[in-house]
Amino acid sequence: MKRIMLRGGLSLLAMSLAFVGGWVTHRLLYRAYLGRGAETIVQRDFAPTLADARTPRSDLKASEPSLVALYSNVSRLVQQEFVEPVDPAQMAHGSLQALLSSLNDPHTQYLTAEQRTRWLNALNGQVEGIGALLGILTRKQSGREQQLLQVISVIPGSPAERAGLMPGDFITEVNGKWIISEDPFYEVVELQRNHADRKQIREADRRARERLRNSLTLSEAIEMLSRVPPAGGQASNEPKTRSEGEPPGEPKTRLEGEFPAKPNSVAPASPRTNQTTLELTLKRAGQTMKVKVEPARTSIRPLEYSLLQRRWGYVRFNLLNNAAAKEFANTLKTLQASNMKGLIIDLRGTAIGQQEASLQILQRLVAKRQVALVEYREGKSYRKRPLTLAQSPQPVRLPIAVLIDRGTYNVAELTALALRTGAKARLFGMPTAGDASQITLYKLVDGSGFTMTIGRYFGADGTAFHQKGVQPDEHVPDEPRLRGQPEGDPALARAIQWLNREVIKS
Repeated sequence: MKRIMLRGGLSLLAMSLAFVGGWVTHRLLYRAYLGRGAETIVQRDFAPTLADARTPRSDLKASEPSLVALYSNVSRLVQQEFVEPVDPAQMAHGSLQALLSSLNDPHTQYLTAEQRTRWLNALNGQVEGIGALLGILTRKQSGREQQLLQVISVIPGSPAERAGLMPGDFITEVNGKWIISEDPFYEVVELQRNHADRKQIREADRRARERLRNSLTLSEAIEMLSRVPPAGGQASNEPKTRSEGEPPGEPKTRLEGEFPAKPNSVAPASPRTNQTTLELTLKRAGQTMKVKVEPARTSIRPLEYSLLQRRWGYVRFNLLNNAAAKEFANTLKTLQASNMKGLIIDLRGTAIGQQEASLQILQRLVAKRQVALVEYREGKSYRKRPLTLAQSPQPVRLPIAVLIDRGTYNVAELTALALRTGAKARLFGMPTAGDASQITLYKLVDGSGFTMTIGRYFGADGTAFHQKGVQPDEHVPDEPRLRGQPEGDPALARAIQWLNREVIKS
């Protein structure tokens, strides 16, 4: 009898643990869907590392092995006793996704093999989807916590640019489906708390359920915006309508100069049949608008250059990768041979970048090897280490102006700040995006991977720009009509005025 009771007690305990574990997992995953800001259209910084080849630390806390054992036991129990057949790989990937999402960091995320390939392609200048860097803005409005899908930067020549998207836009709907940005039942809870009439509560509940049925999670929306649908297919594996109760411009004008006309920064997308158009609902400066955009594959030229007014070298970086670093070396030689008197570096809208490529570019511009500081965590304390050039710098001896805006992102922000501190450059435009995350990409043996924030960038003088942005020396809020041409680009015109004064002084 005691043995039967004991077995019954153990069964009840196992059932309770399974229920609690399932509930917690559901809440974590649901929260991850609503809150994760890790999914982005393009990658910012890649330093590929084989995570599986790393030697585990030998100073693990006593509690960590027990937690690993606990997870293994639960996983084994689920595989053995769950009512339906279980795919261990799917469970493992889901666990990794939930684990990384629980850190609530926009750059720490799990990537499927397909997503990892897309991100690597983006780094090499092959961007899929609408061609915009997206982020999650968390804010509170009228007591409601919101997590909004925001355009951080628009890739030059991309479908997003042609459709008129701008940095700072909020995307609230895709094809008429609401992107879940807040608790849809917030109004219901408030009415209940204020003891409102039952009919009013039921009506609010009905509206919330209807809204949720016709919705997308943040990750679903971003996936739709970051891939090219197969010919004849949907825009991406667009989710079906949920049942009740289910959780949730034309290419830029050629530049003025002495050199032969260069190709546009972006190659035209390959023609495709049955291309699916996405209708986006945007909020911009309090106004609501709808635009149509066709996802495509966009090829980005690393940089463009020109000699303006036969005196000023102008280099516009569309991305900061190894190809851009190599092309910049040749560009600089060409401009110097043309007797330029000053240099303008345009980092406006530069969102894709690699740390190593930035360092190679800076080597030809700054005077000192140390270009920045990086803050790392060591146990419970934080330390700053210098970020230095691999070789001694070989700077140009010319005044340098840098153009920035809110589309200047991550590694490009680091580059702009390093030019100010290391090359006495003057910055023109608007404050940058304010993302100082140092990010590493890890590859797993099955082709998937994950990204993780491992540090924070600071200026060489200790200047912090995370969540603040790099501030320009001269604010120029006006948007350019003709980017790269002084008569239609106010920030560029101001930079040239400053260069003229610097050359006269010298």
